[in-house]
Amino acid sequence: MGTLEGRVFNADGSRTLGAIKVQIDLNGDVFLTTTDANGNFTLDAPVGTHDLVIYSGSGRIFRSVSTITIEEGKTTDVPMENTKLNQVANLAYIPGAYDKIESIIIDSLGYSATQLSIADLDNLSYMQTFNAIFLNCGKPGYLDSAKYANLSAYAYAGGSIYASDYAVEYLTGDGYYMQTPPVYTAHSHSSIENPDKSCVGDVGGFISDNDLCTEKIGSTGMVSNVSIIDIALQNLLNKTTIDIDYDLGGWEVIQLLSSNWQILLQDNTYGYGPLAARLYYINPATYYQSGGWVTICHIPPGNPNNPQTITVSVNALQAHLDHGDFIGPCQQDGNILFTTFHNHHQGNISHDVYDVLEYFILNL
Repeated sequence: MGTLEGRVFNADGSRTLGAIKVQIDLNGDVFLTTTDANGNFTLDAPVGTHDLVIYSGSGRIFRSVSTITIEEGKTTDVPMENTKLNQVANLAYIPGAYDKIESIIIDSLGYSATQLSIADLDNLSYMQTFNAIFLNCGKPGYLDSAKYANLSAYAYAGGSIYASDYAVEYLTGDGYYMQTPPVYTAHSHSSIENPDKSCVGDVGGFISDNDLCTEKIGSTGMVSNVSIIDIALQNLLNKTTIDIDYDLGGWEVIQLLSSNWQILLQDNTYGYGPLAARLYYINPATYYQSGGWVTICHIPPGNPNNPQTITVSVNALQAHLDHGDFIGPCQQDGNILFTTFHNHHQGNISHDVYDVLEYFILNL
């Protein structure tokens, strides 16, 4: 055995990245570690020349592969050119009146994203050229049944969606419907989707009110001691709580959230409940990746109670299947992410929230 040490950087090498997976796969035996908050990693693995795979999330969007040689009993420093995390899929965003997630993707992380319009949601084929679409709060137009159907089809086919605050309307409806000729008219709240009226959302959307329902009742001010439920986020920030400043009033408070959602951040102090959540909305058959990579659930030998979602070469896939692994993520990694808080700083975003947002971007 030997040891690898190094730091993972973004593609242009301008900054280090935490919570990134570093992996060597030898015929189904996986040697895996995760970078700390400063991008540092140490990985023990068998001697020889191997593919070193660095990726975030499922590896569908951000992934790098290089060749590294490990020597018996020695520690090898992995050079920076081998540890830059590359963008291997296209990202897109729709601008909003109150948010600007593209400033984090492009200006902070140094990756690329294409601006879309509301009208582009009528073209599913074009949408599917992007692996993730980011929807900013304050959308510049109205939606209709065709756009909602395309968003649903996009997500089920493996596309990732991020929505912030008022952008929940892309998911659950914006209260408008299109007449003929095309005129968008305000519509009353729905009582069909949710007969018990425990939470009655707007008409439209592709996620029902029984699955996610929000109301614009959040107050301006600091929400302190927000619980970090996601373990990877706890490890990245080295803490279990953060403070979130809601700089604009009337933000979308989650009133109803089904068990299909994974809660990532939760308020237990002010009564707001979940503040960020991820939806399980994936067809495992879509996990074959371009470039010959596939996401699987790896069952560690001797430790079956600790399954790990990893990305492996299709050349190594059969060896993993023979060991009892299976195609697709262990817990159906959700590909729809909703945050009740903004991603554009408006002057008050904290360092912690910025780190959280970068983590969400890299792990869609």
